[in-house]
Formats: sequence, C-alpha cells, structure tokens
Amino acid sequence: MKQGAYQRQLILYLKNKSYQQAYDFSKQYVAEYPEDMIAHFLLAKSSVWVKNFEEAAHEARIAYNMADSPEDMVMCGIHACVAYYKLKEFAKGFELLQAMERIRICEESEQLFFLFSLALDKGPETSRHFKEMFRINNDAATAFLKNLAGDASIDYEAIFQNTDRI
Repeated sequence: MKQGAYQRQLILYLKNKSYQQAYDFSKQYVAEYPEDMIAHFLLAKSSVWVKNFEEAAHEARIAYNMADSPEDMVMCGIHACVAYYKLKEFAKGFELLQAMERIRICEESEQLFFLFSLALDKGPETSRHFKEMFRINNDAATAFLKNLAGDASIDYEAIFQNTDRI
C-alpha cells in the first residue's frame, strides 16, 4: 500500500474516532515505512487515543527527530509533551519544550510550558509562561484555565483556616 493511502485511511479512522483501528493500522504503516516521519507521527497520535502514552511519547520523539520543518517539529513535539504529561514525566516534557522554544512558540506550547513549570515547581518559569499564554491569545488562555479549573477541587477547609478570624 502507498504512503498516501495509509495516511488517508488513518485520517478517516481518527476522524471517526475508531482509535483502536487507527492504532493497529498505524503500526502496519510504520512497519512498512519505518523512515516516514508521518507514519511515526500517526502512530504517536493513535497511541495517545488508545492511552498507550509510552508508545506515544516514543513515536512522537522519533517523528520529531525526523521532522524537517519547524511546523512538523512543533506538531510532533506537542504530541510527545502531552504523552510525557500523562506519564508524569514532567522533566522530559519541559526539556523538549525548551528545545522547541528555539524553533517556534504557539499557544499550545505555552500552555504545556505552564503545566510543566507548575508541576516542576519552577515559580518564575510558571509566571512567565502564564503571562505569555495571555499575551499570545487571551481568549484561548482564559478557556484553557477555565477548563483546567473545572477539573480542580478546592480545599475549602484550608482556605477557611487561613482566612477565618473566628
């Protein structure tokens, strides 16, 4: 099968949320075309959707290293960082983002930089990336934080304990 045929079929699987089929088919694609960056990227993308984050990180890094344009490097790097975040490998994700920073910064990379900085307790970095998210796209940064806060629980007892005077 030709590379374009693999790619079209995989895109259909992903659009239809047939993630297991996409994953299985992308494994075949990589086996047949191991030197194709897009094959590794699509395997990484499929791996994220089937929650195989170790394989997603590995394949996204392969694709990142094979990429020959800044756009492809960022695309592959973002997928690797999402997998690293899910694996709680925050230092690896932060390091990759630092390498990508020399290539191109986008709102998604700043969002990930913010999360990794926060997870690694890098106060000044966290603050810088928080501000940068809003500088790049205020609406997207607000939506990102609302989404993030929507999953957070508030420790009312600690809040009350620190503020109650009675």
